[in-house]
Amino acid sequence: VGGKTGTAQHGVANSANPYAWFISYAKLPDGSSPVAVAVVVEDEHANRDDISGGGLAAPIAKSVMEAVINSKK
Repeated sequence: VGGKTGTAQHGVANSANPYAWFISYAKLPDGSSPVAVAVVVEDEHANRDDISGGGLAAPIAKSVMEAVINSKK
């Protein structure tokens, strides 16, 4: 499994809460069934300091990735 987190600025002069994102890619242990997952979280009500790709988007991507991989076993 490989992944990359990110936090993108948003709004005029970065005035709005940023977007949290996470991109991931994995294969089954035998190298088959590649899966790519991209998650973007736009939460205008979250505390600005709590917004991060690893904190918000990565857990969602993990759940999706696990569900897809488990369905292919």
